[in-house]
Amino acid sequence: MEQQAKCALVSLGCPKNQVDAEVMLGLLKQKGYEIVNKKEEADILIVNTCGFIGPAKEESIDTILSLAQYKEEGTCKGLIVTGCLAQRYKDELVEELPEVDAFLGTGDFSQIVEIVEQILAGKRALVVNPEPEFIYDHLIPRVYSGEISAYVKIAEGCDNCCTYCVIPQIRGRFRSRTIDSIKKEVEHLISLGFREIILIAQDTTRYGEDIYGQLMLPELLRELSSLPGQYWLRLLYCYPTRFTDELIEVIASEEKVCKYIEMPLQHAHDEIIKKMNRQGNRQEITQLLQKIRERVPGVALRTSFIVGFPGETEEHFQALLEFIREIRFDRVGVFTYSQEEGTPAAELADQISEEVKEARFHQTMQLQQEISLSRNQEWEGRLIDVLVEGPNPDIPETLIGRSHRDAPEIDGVVFIDKGQAKRGDFVQVKVKRGLEYDLIGEIQ
Repeated sequence: MEQQAKCALVSLGCPKNQVDAEVMLGLLKQKGYEIVNKKEEADILIVNTCGFIGPAKEESIDTILSLAQYKEEGTCKGLIVTGCLAQRYKDELVEELPEVDAFLGTGDFSQIVEIVEQILAGKRALVVNPEPEFIYDHLIPRVYSGEISAYVKIAEGCDNCCTYCVIPQIRGRFRSRTIDSIKKEVEHLISLGFREIILIAQDTTRYGEDIYGQLMLPELLRELSSLPGQYWLRLLYCYPTRFTDELIEVIASEEKVCKYIEMPLQHAHDEIIKKMNRQGNRQEITQLLQKIRERVPGVALRTSFIVGFPGETEEHFQALLEFIREIRFDRVGVFTYSQEEGTPAAELADQISEEVKEARFHQTMQLQQEISLSRNQEWEGRLIDVLVEGPNPDIPETLIGRSHRDAPEIDGVVFIDKGQAKRGDFVQVKVKRGLEYDLIGEIQ
């Protein structure tokens, strides 16, 4: 019976969670389980949760409760909760969610098959190791959710210990995969027809330090760029103080590496940076960004900031806005500070009211929208390489794609209103108009 059971999975949160979900589905499929998209048809429902900040936790709980109804209305025989929320709140969840049959932590994804077997045998299960150690490799199968872009996790865990962040508690210590393992996985993805490989970790710039004794991201990029085929390599989650000159040169010189740098800075006032327990200061960060722009022409810079951190005064906030005006980032994500239990920042005095946080959020987003429009208009009349994703669902006779400046789902797109191409093609597009977040152009 177990071999014919149907499994459906809902993954919440970041791309790193998506990789974990694809690994679990791969392991289940390898053992003969059927993977289905319709929740009402599933014998086993899995929710891969996010537990990073308050809204993510609420979304996870809401999703769990909505899926629990399929145990009454559908064919569901078992509901499994995996990932960050299970890792962080296992005891509370076991007590408060009796409708859940099993909980699996962030270090225990490799046991998903055994857990499903237990549930089908009528048992409940709790597998949450306090010190996550698991990290997948190229030998573990995955069921990929995309067809053009694929995420590859090059490391797991984090040792940075920013005062607002629970990731080290949820994901464990920083641990890298080997270059050989990553290269074999990327080679496999290219052979399957993927055109964009997105390298992710909690801190990609720290890659390799734990196993090779030095920062090895530049070497990894060189190795991956040497593989045959037409594809992009994209970097997410970089840390400013580990962004070396060697890394800048590799991004500048390797054609397959997108001229795109996603570097969450979180703030720009030295006092707040220090209270966040982050390294570097405004002057050093400004010099780094200037150096990157000088050495990598046309580079797209994306960052994210937290507004309303405890003790953030109006002066601190204005310094952040001034920094955004000075640098003129291509892309900016803004988050209001979330007071997370178990973090040092949660215990700080001078917590900021929700009203002030929201006002600062909107002010920052408004400023960046103006800058983003201006930056996009600078591309008008220029040629840009675009990876075609397919027809525009709103206007089927036109196409949608992404340039090197656009990471999937977090950035804008390029609307192509003239010219023909198929999904997965790389084409040259002449930009006709820059909007706040997107570009409009035609194939040359």
